[in-house]
Amino acid sequence: MNQETSTYLPSEITINILSRLPVRTVITCKLVCKSWLELLETREFAKSHLSESVPGLVVYQYDNYIKTFEFEDDELDFERHELHYNQVTKLDRRAFISSPHAAIGIQGSSNGFLFLREINTQPNALYICNPTTREYIELPNEGFVYRYPTIVTYGFGVSKITGQYKVVNVYHECERDPHMQVLLRIPKSFCRVYTLGTGKWRSVSPSAPLVYNCRSIGAFLNGNLHWLRSHQLVSDLTGSSWISCFDLETEIFSTFLPPPPLRSSGGFLGGLVNLGGDLCLCDNSSDDEIVIWLMKEYGDEKSWKKEFVISKRPDFDGESYEVVYPIKVFKDGDILMTWQDFHLFYYANKTKTVGIIDTLEFGNSGIDSMLYTSSFLSLERCFPMENVRLF
Repeated sequence: MNQETSTYLPSEITINILSRLPVRTVITCKLVCKSWLELLETREFAKSHLSESVPGLVVYQYDNYIKTFEFEDDELDFERHELHYNQVTKLDRRAFISSPHAAIGIQGSSNGFLFLREINTQPNALYICNPTTREYIELPNEGFVYRYPTIVTYGFGVSKITGQYKVVNVYHECERDPHMQVLLRIPKSFCRVYTLGTGKWRSVSPSAPLVYNCRSIGAFLNGNLHWLRSHQLVSDLTGSSWISCFDLETEIFSTFLPPPPLRSSGGFLGGLVNLGGDLCLCDNSSDDEIVIWLMKEYGDEKSWKKEFVISKRPDFDGESYEVVYPIKVFKDGDILMTWQDFHLFYYANKTKTVGIIDTLEFGNSGIDSMLYTSSFLSLERCFPMENVRLF
C-alpha cells in the first residue's frame, strides 16, 4: 500500500491493514509520512495492533539488557529450534534504572507493559515500562523496609471488567526457629494494591496466613493472580498445600488445590504460569524428569491433567534446586522453558531431547524471562496522572 492509496482510504481501514504488521515494520512505517506517523501513534491503532498481536518473549540479562522477541510463523517446519525467534528490541536498563548494582526481576507483564522490581534495594524500587514506546513509570515508594525471614511477593495484571492495571504486594512477617529454620508462626500480614493512574497504594484484606516464597511471582490468568512457593506450593501452617488466587476486579483472595499427587508433597519444586491460556503447574522435583500439569477447566480442581513428562537426560538430570517455567508450546510440539536464573532451554519434539538455546546472544550472564506481547500502548496516554518518562 503506497502513500497515495492510503490517503483515499478511511482511517479505520488503514489501521486495520497496518495492525497486522510486525512491530519492527510498524516502526519503519512511521517514517513514511506525517499522516502515517500521526495515525500510528493513536490509541485506536495501538488497541487494534494489540488485538492482532501474538505473544512473544521478553528476556532480562543480568548484564543489564532487556530484549524482546517475536515468534516466527508457527506453521513453518524449522530445522533448528533457534529459528523460532526474531529479536524486536534491545534496551539497556541503565537508561532508567540508575543503580549500577541493582538486581532486577521481571515480576509480570500485561498488554506490552512490563513490571520490574529492584530486588536488592530497600525499599524495593518498582517500575512499569514499555520497551516498544520506551516509556517508564517509577511507582511511589512503598515506605517500608524488610529483611529475612519476612516474605514479600508481587504480581501485576489487568482487571477483567474495568480494565484497570494493578500491582499487588503481599507481605508476610514470619518467625522461624533460629536453628532449624522451621516456620513457627506468621504474626503479621498485609496486602497492598497500586492501581496505575491513581498515584497511591491502598490496603486490602490480606489472604489467610499462607507461606509464600520471596521469589514467587503472581501468575496472571483470567483476571486473577496466582502464587505458589519455589520449593512447595503455598502452604498453610498445618502442612497442607494450596494455590492462592487474587481477583483483580473484586480484590478478594481465594484458594484452590493443586494436582492430587502434589497436595501433600513437602519436597515439591514447582513453578506456576499461564501456558497457552491454561493454568500450568510445572514440577521439577524429580532428578530425571520435568512434569507439566494443566488445569483444563479453570477453577475446577478435578480438571488437572498431566500434560507433558519430559526427560532431563542426558544433560539436565541430577538433583534440582531451581524452578522451571514453561513459556510456550509450539505447533511442532517443541516446548520453550526457562530454568530460573540460568538459561532458556527447549524440548525438541522430534528428537525427544532437551537443549539450551545458545544462539540468541545471551552470553554467560543469568537471565529472567517470560511470555510477553509487544504493544504500542502509551503509558503517558493511558495514565496521564502518572509521571511518565522516556528512556
